[in-house]
Amino acid sequence: MAITKTPRKKPVTAVVEEEKPATKVKALPAKKAAPKKAGPAEPKAKAAKAPAKARAGKTDKVAPAVEPVLEVILPVVMAPAPVMKKAPVAPVLTPLAQAILTAICEGRAVEFIFADADANAPRTFEPRHLTFDALSQAWYVWGWDRRYNAERHHRVDLLAEVNDVEGVGRAAQGPYAEGTPANLIGGWLGGEPIPVKASLLKQWVFAVKQAPPAFPNFKLEDQGDGQALVSFTATDLRAIARWAMQFGDGIQVMEPARLVDRIKQVGAVWAGRERQPAPSPAPKATPRPESTPEPRRHESRPPREARPEREPRQEREREEAPKGKPGKVEVIRFDRL
Repeated sequence: MAITKTPRKKPVTAVVEEEKPATKVKALPAKKAAPKKAGPAEPKAKAAKAPAKARAGKTDKVAPAVEPVLEVILPVVMAPAPVMKKAPVAPVLTPLAQAILTAICEGRAVEFIFADADANAPRTFEPRHLTFDALSQAWYVWGWDRRYNAERHHRVDLLAEVNDVEGVGRAAQGPYAEGTPANLIGGWLGGEPIPVKASLLKQWVFAVKQAPPAFPNFKLEDQGDGQALVSFTATDLRAIARWAMQFGDGIQVMEPARLVDRIKQVGAVWAGRERQPAPSPAPKATPRPESTPEPRRHESRPPREARPEREPRQEREREEAPKGKPGKVEVIRFDRL
Protein backbone atom coordinates (compact mmCIF):
# COMPACT_ATOMS: atom_id res chain seq x y z
CA MET A 1 0.00 0.00 0.00
CA ALA A 2 2.86 2.41 0.65
CA ILE A 3 4.25 1.77 -2.80
CA THR A 4 1.13 3.01 -4.52
CA LYS A 5 0.97 6.34 -2.67
CA THR A 6 4.42 7.59 -3.51
CA PRO A 7 3.91 8.04 -7.34
CA ARG A 8 0.65 9.97 -6.82
CA LYS A 9 2.44 12.88 -5.19
CA LYS A 10 4.27 13.82 -8.37
CA PRO A 11 1.16 14.43 -10.49
CA VAL A 12 -0.23 16.60 -7.70
CA THR A 13 2.78 18.81 -7.87
CA ALA A 14 2.43 18.89 -11.67
CA VAL A 15 -1.14 19.98 -11.39
CA VAL A 16 -0.20 22.74 -9.03
CA GLU A 17 2.51 23.87 -11.35
CA GLU A 18 0.13 23.87 -14.31
CA GLU A 19 -2.40 26.03 -12.48
CA LYS A 20 -0.21 29.09 -12.90
CA PRO A 21 -0.20 29.08 -16.71
CA ALA A 22 -3.87 28.14 -16.67
CA THR A 23 -4.71 31.54 -15.33
CA LYS A 24 -2.93 33.05 -18.31
CA VAL A 25 -4.76 30.84 -20.79
CA LYS A 26 -8.12 31.84 -19.34
CA ALA A 27 -7.20 35.53 -19.52
CA LEU A 28 -6.14 35.39 -23.15
CA PRO A 29 -9.54 34.47 -24.55
CA ALA A 30 -11.07 37.31 -22.54
CA LYS A 31 -8.65 39.77 -24.11
CA LYS A 32 -9.23 38.41 -27.63
CA ALA A 33 -12.98 38.60 -27.28
CA ALA A 34 -12.89 42.30 -26.53
CA PRO A 35 -11.10 43.36 -29.79
CA LYS A 36 -13.76 41.63 -31.92
CA LYS A 37 -16.33 44.21 -30.80
CA ALA A 38 -14.03 47.21 -30.84
CA GLY A 39 -12.49 46.35 -34.22
CA PRO A 40 -8.95 47.12 -35.36
CA ALA A 41 -8.85 50.48 -33.56
CA GLU A 42 -7.66 49.02 -30.23
CA PRO A 43 -4.34 47.62 -31.51
CA LYS A 44 -3.53 51.04 -32.96
CA ALA A 45 -4.30 52.66 -29.64
CA LYS A 46 -2.02 50.22 -27.89
CA ALA A 47 0.72 50.85 -30.41
CA ALA A 48 0.34 54.56 -29.91
CA LYS A 49 0.39 54.30 -26.15
CA ALA A 50 3.41 52.01 -26.01
CA PRO A 51 5.90 54.43 -27.60
CA ALA A 52 4.57 57.24 -25.46
CA LYS A 53 5.26 55.26 -22.29
CA ALA A 54 8.63 54.18 -23.59
CA ARG A 55 9.44 57.76 -24.60
CA ALA A 56 8.34 59.04 -21.23
CA GLY A 57 10.38 56.41 -19.46
CA LYS A 58 13.56 56.97 -21.43
CA THR A 59 13.47 60.77 -21.91
CA ASP A 60 11.55 62.24 -19.05
CA LYS A 61 13.68 65.39 -19.05
CA VAL A 62 13.45 66.12 -22.85
CA ALA A 63 9.63 65.91 -23.21
CA PRO A 64 8.82 69.29 -21.58
CA ALA A 65 11.20 71.06 -23.96
CA VAL A 66 9.71 69.48 -27.15
CA GLU A 67 6.06 70.38 -26.46
CA PRO A 68 6.46 74.21 -26.64
CA VAL A 69 8.35 73.86 -29.93
CA LEU A 70 5.52 71.82 -31.45
CA GLU A 71 2.98 74.37 -30.30
CA VAL A 72 4.87 77.01 -32.26
CA ILE A 73 5.55 74.95 -35.42
CA LEU A 74 2.11 73.36 -35.91
CA PRO A 75 0.11 76.63 -36.31
CA VAL A 76 2.65 77.84 -38.87
CA VAL A 77 2.33 74.64 -40.91
CA MET A 78 -1.45 74.37 -40.67
CA ALA A 79 -2.21 78.05 -41.36
CA PRO A 80 -3.13 78.86 -45.05
CA ALA A 81 -0.61 80.79 -47.09
CA PRO A 82 -1.43 84.51 -47.17
CA VAL A 83 -2.65 85.88 -50.53
CA MET A 84 -0.17 88.34 -51.94
CA LYS A 85 -2.07 91.43 -53.06
CA LYS A 86 -0.50 93.72 -55.60
CA ALA A 87 -0.26 97.32 -54.70
CA PRO A 88 -2.77 99.44 -56.65
CA VAL A 89 -1.15 101.01 -59.70
CA ALA A 90 -2.31 104.57 -60.22
CA PRO A 91 -1.58 106.25 -63.57
CA VAL A 92 0.99 108.97 -63.19
CA LEU A 93 -0.14 112.28 -64.65
CA THR A 94 2.91 113.36 -66.59
CA PRO A 95 3.77 117.07 -67.06
CA LEU A 96 2.65 116.92 -70.71
CA ALA A 97 -0.68 115.31 -69.76
CA GLN A 98 -1.12 117.91 -67.02
CA ALA A 99 -0.57 120.73 -69.54
CA ILE A 100 -3.20 119.21 -71.87
CA LEU A 101 -5.68 118.76 -69.03
CA THR A 102 -5.22 122.40 -67.99
CA ALA A 103 -5.85 123.52 -71.59
CA ILE A 104 -9.06 121.46 -71.73
CA CYS A 105 -10.34 123.00 -68.48
CA GLU A 106 -9.50 126.55 -69.60
CA GLY A 107 -10.83 126.07 -73.17
CA ARG A 108 -7.54 126.81 -74.93
CA ALA A 109 -5.84 125.37 -77.99
CA VAL A 110 -2.25 124.14 -77.66
CA GLU A 111 0.71 123.52 -79.94
CA PHE A 112 2.10 120.00 -80.23
CA ILE A 113 5.80 119.48 -80.97
CA PHE A 114 6.62 115.80 -81.50
CA ALA A 115 9.80 114.00 -80.50
CA ASP A 116 10.19 112.79 -84.10
CA ALA A 117 9.90 116.16 -85.80
CA ASP A 118 10.76 114.74 -89.23
CA ALA A 119 7.76 112.38 -89.26
CA ASN A 120 5.29 114.71 -87.51
CA ALA A 121 5.39 118.45 -88.03
CA PRO A 122 4.27 120.87 -85.29
CA ARG A 123 0.57 121.68 -85.29
CA THR A 124 -2.18 123.48 -83.41
CA PHE A 125 -4.48 121.08 -81.61
CA GLU A 126 -7.83 121.65 -79.93
CA PRO A 127 -7.98 119.09 -77.10
CA ARG A 128 -11.35 117.72 -76.08
CA HIS A 129 -10.69 114.42 -74.23
CA LEU A 130 -7.75 113.12 -72.20
CA THR A 131 -7.95 109.38 -71.56
CA PHE A 132 -5.74 106.68 -70.01
CA ASP A 133 -5.84 103.42 -71.96
CA ALA A 134 -5.66 100.19 -69.95
CA LEU A 135 -4.28 98.05 -72.80
CA SER A 136 -1.34 100.24 -73.77
CA GLN A 137 -0.96 101.89 -70.32
CA ALA A 138 -0.56 105.31 -71.93
CA TRP A 139 -2.30 108.69 -72.08
CA TYR A 140 -4.18 109.72 -75.25
CA VAL A 141 -5.66 113.07 -76.23
CA TRP A 142 -8.54 113.44 -78.71
CA GLY A 143 -9.58 116.62 -80.43
CA TRP A 144 -9.42 118.66 -83.63
CA ASP A 145 -6.12 118.63 -85.52
CA ARG A 146 -5.89 121.85 -87.51
CA ARG A 147 -3.08 120.51 -89.66
CA TYR A 148 -5.36 117.86 -91.19
CA ASN A 149 -8.62 119.70 -90.45
CA ALA A 150 -10.09 116.55 -88.90
CA GLU A 151 -10.49 114.74 -85.57
CA ARG A 152 -7.41 112.91 -84.40
CA HIS A 153 -6.04 110.88 -81.49
CA HIS A 154 -2.47 111.56 -80.35
CA ARG A 155 -0.37 109.59 -77.89
CA VAL A 156 0.99 111.91 -75.25
CA ASP A 157 4.27 110.08 -74.62
CA LEU A 158 5.25 110.71 -78.27
CA LEU A 159 5.18 114.46 -77.70
CA ALA A 160 8.22 116.55 -76.80
CA GLU A 161 6.49 119.83 -75.91
CA VAL A 162 2.99 121.16 -75.30
CA ASN A 163 2.96 124.94 -75.67
CA ASP A 164 0.27 127.57 -75.30
CA VAL A 165 -1.15 129.20 -78.41
CA GLU A 166 -1.78 132.91 -78.73
CA GLY A 167 -4.73 133.76 -80.92
CA VAL A 168 -6.09 131.35 -83.49
CA GLY A 169 -2.85 129.43 -84.17
CA ARG A 170 -1.72 127.37 -87.16
CA ALA A 171 -3.94 126.40 -90.11
CA ALA A 172 -7.08 127.94 -88.67
CA GLN A 173 -10.06 128.42 -90.96
CA GLY A 174 -12.75 131.03 -90.63
CA PRO A 175 -14.68 133.20 -90.36
CA TYR A 176 -15.60 132.51 -86.74
CA ALA A 177 -18.39 133.87 -84.62
CA GLU A 178 -17.44 136.37 -81.96
CA GLY A 179 -16.62 134.79 -78.61
CA THR A 180 -15.88 131.37 -80.08
CA PRO A 181 -13.44 129.48 -77.81
CA ALA A 182 -10.11 128.69 -79.41
CA ASN A 183 -10.61 124.96 -78.83
CA LEU A 184 -14.02 124.88 -80.55
CA ILE A 185 -13.15 126.38 -83.91
CA GLY A 186 -12.33 123.55 -86.29
CA GLY A 187 -15.19 121.28 -87.25
CA TRP A 188 -17.51 122.45 -84.47
CA LEU A 189 -18.26 126.16 -84.59
CA GLY A 190 -16.03 127.77 -87.23
CA GLY A 191 -17.32 128.47 -90.72
CA GLU A 192 -20.80 128.02 -92.18
CA PRO A 193 -23.20 126.37 -89.68
CA ILE A 194 -24.85 123.11 -90.76
CA PRO A 195 -27.95 122.15 -88.76
CA VAL A 196 -28.35 118.38 -88.39
CA LYS A 197 -31.33 116.25 -87.38
CA ALA A 198 -31.28 112.47 -87.11
CA SER A 199 -33.29 109.70 -85.49
CA LEU A 200 -31.23 107.35 -83.34
CA LEU A 201 -32.49 103.81 -82.76
CA LYS A 202 -32.89 102.47 -79.25
CA GLN A 203 -29.79 100.25 -79.19
CA TRP A 204 -27.60 103.40 -79.36
CA VAL A 205 -29.55 105.84 -77.19
CA PHE A 206 -28.03 104.76 -73.88
CA ALA A 207 -24.49 104.75 -75.30
CA VAL A 208 -24.85 108.30 -76.64
CA LYS A 209 -26.28 109.52 -73.34
CA GLN A 210 -23.26 108.17 -71.46
CA ALA A 211 -20.69 109.57 -73.91
CA PRO A 212 -19.50 113.20 -74.01
CA PRO A 213 -21.33 115.43 -76.52
CA ALA A 214 -19.88 115.13 -79.99
CA PHE A 215 -20.71 118.72 -81.03
CA PRO A 216 -21.72 121.95 -79.30
CA ASN A 217 -25.41 122.43 -78.46
CA PHE A 218 -25.90 118.66 -78.74
CA LYS A 219 -29.49 117.71 -77.83
CA LEU A 220 -30.99 114.26 -77.37
CA GLU A 221 -34.80 114.10 -77.05
CA ASP A 222 -36.53 110.82 -76.26
CA GLN A 223 -39.31 109.67 -78.58
CA GLY A 224 -41.63 106.69 -78.77
CA ASP A 225 -40.43 103.09 -79.11
CA GLY A 226 -37.16 103.91 -77.36
CA GLN A 227 -35.85 106.08 -80.20
CA ALA A 228 -34.35 109.54 -79.76
CA LEU A 229 -34.11 112.68 -81.88
CA VAL A 230 -30.58 114.05 -82.19
CA SER A 231 -30.06 117.69 -83.16
CA PHE A 232 -26.94 119.84 -83.22
CA THR A 233 -25.10 122.39 -85.34
CA ALA A 234 -21.60 121.91 -86.76
CA THR A 235 -19.48 123.37 -89.54
CA ASP A 236 -17.55 120.50 -91.15
CA LEU A 237 -19.57 118.04 -93.25
CA ARG A 238 -16.87 115.36 -93.11
CA ALA A 239 -16.82 115.39 -89.31
CA ILE A 240 -20.62 115.13 -89.21
CA ALA A 241 -20.62 112.24 -91.70
CA ARG A 242 -17.95 110.33 -89.74
CA TRP A 243 -19.93 110.75 -86.55
CA ALA A 244 -23.17 109.56 -88.16
CA MET A 245 -21.64 106.56 -89.95
CA GLN A 246 -20.26 105.06 -86.74
CA PHE A 247 -23.80 103.89 -85.87
CA GLY A 248 -24.27 101.93 -89.12
CA ASP A 249 -27.95 101.14 -89.65
CA GLY A 250 -28.79 102.40 -86.15
CA ILE A 251 -29.28 105.99 -87.31
CA GLN A 252 -31.55 107.64 -89.86
CA VAL A 253 -30.47 111.09 -91.05
CA MET A 254 -33.34 113.46 -91.79
CA GLU A 255 -31.47 116.64 -92.69
CA PRO A 256 -29.51 118.10 -94.39
CA ALA A 257 -29.92 116.44 -97.77
CA ARG A 258 -26.23 116.75 -98.69
CA LEU A 259 -25.35 114.72 -95.60
CA VAL A 260 -27.70 111.95 -96.80
CA ASP A 261 -26.07 112.01 -100.26
CA ARG A 262 -22.57 111.80 -98.80
CA ILE A 263 -23.48 108.80 -96.65
CA LYS A 264 -24.99 107.08 -99.69
CA GLN A 265 -21.82 107.64 -101.71
CA VAL A 266 -19.65 106.20 -98.95
CA GLY A 267 -22.03 103.25 -98.57
CA ALA A 268 -21.74 102.51 -102.30
CA VAL A 269 -17.95 102.43 -102.01
CA TRP A 270 -18.18 100.13 -98.97
CA ALA A 271 -20.38 97.74 -100.94
CA GLY A 272 -17.74 97.45 -103.68
CA ARG A 273 -19.54 99.52 -106.29
CA GLU A 274 -17.97 102.48 -107.97
CA ARG A 275 -19.16 105.88 -107.00
CA GLN A 276 -21.91 106.98 -109.35
CA PRO A 277 -21.48 110.46 -110.79
CA ALA A 278 -24.22 112.95 -110.28
CA PRO A 279 -26.67 112.95 -113.23
CA SER A 280 -26.10 115.91 -115.52
CA PRO A 281 -29.13 118.05 -116.36
CA ALA A 282 -30.78 117.26 -119.72
CA PRO A 283 -30.12 119.88 -122.43
CA LYS A 284 -33.05 122.06 -123.30
CA ALA A 285 -34.53 121.61 -126.82
CA THR A 286 -34.27 124.76 -128.92
CA PRO A 287 -37.49 125.52 -130.85
CA ARG A 288 -37.15 125.67 -134.63
CA PRO A 289 -38.57 128.55 -136.66
CA GLU A 290 -41.87 127.90 -138.42
CA SER A 291 -40.71 129.16 -141.86
CA THR A 292 -38.16 126.39 -142.41
CA PRO A 293 -39.88 123.13 -143.44
CA GLU A 294 -38.58 119.88 -142.04
CA PRO A 295 -36.35 118.02 -144.54
CA ARG A 296 -37.52 114.66 -145.83
CA ARG A 297 -35.18 111.69 -145.80
CA HIS A 298 -36.29 110.09 -149.13
CA GLU A 299 -37.45 112.67 -151.64
CA SER A 300 -37.29 110.22 -154.61
CA ARG A 301 -39.89 107.85 -153.21
CA PRO A 302 -43.44 108.71 -154.15
CA PRO A 303 -45.83 109.48 -151.40
CA ARG A 304 -47.70 106.62 -149.82
CA GLU A 305 -51.04 107.50 -151.42
CA ALA A 306 -49.62 107.42 -154.98
CA ARG A 307 -48.39 103.83 -154.73
CA PRO A 308 -50.49 101.19 -156.55
CA GLU A 309 -52.29 98.82 -154.29
CA ARG A 310 -50.94 95.30 -154.36
CA GLU A 311 -53.25 92.34 -154.87
CA PRO A 312 -53.46 89.69 -152.21
CA ARG A 313 -50.80 87.00 -152.54
CA GLN A 314 -53.16 84.00 -152.66
CA GLU A 315 -55.24 85.35 -155.54
CA ARG A 316 -52.11 86.22 -157.50
CA GLU A 317 -50.65 82.70 -157.14
CA ARG A 318 -53.92 81.15 -158.34
CA GLU A 319 -53.85 83.22 -161.48
CA GLU A 320 -50.20 82.47 -162.23
CA ALA A 321 -50.58 78.66 -161.76
CA PRO A 322 -50.94 76.59 -165.08
CA LYS A 323 -54.54 75.65 -165.84
CA GLY A 324 -53.95 72.73 -168.35
CA LYS A 325 -53.00 69.96 -165.93
CA PRO A 326 -55.19 69.04 -163.01
CA GLY A 327 -53.59 68.66 -159.64
CA LYS A 328 -52.63 65.22 -158.36
CA VAL A 329 -54.45 63.68 -155.44
CA GLU A 330 -52.51 61.38 -153.15
CA VAL A 331 -54.35 58.52 -151.44
CA ILE A 332 -52.95 57.08 -148.21
CA ARG A 333 -54.01 53.60 -147.05
CA PHE A 334 -53.98 52.40 -143.47
CA ASP A 335 -53.51 48.62 -143.01
CA ARG A 336 -54.23 48.72 -139.32
CA LEU A 337 -56.08 51.12 -137.19
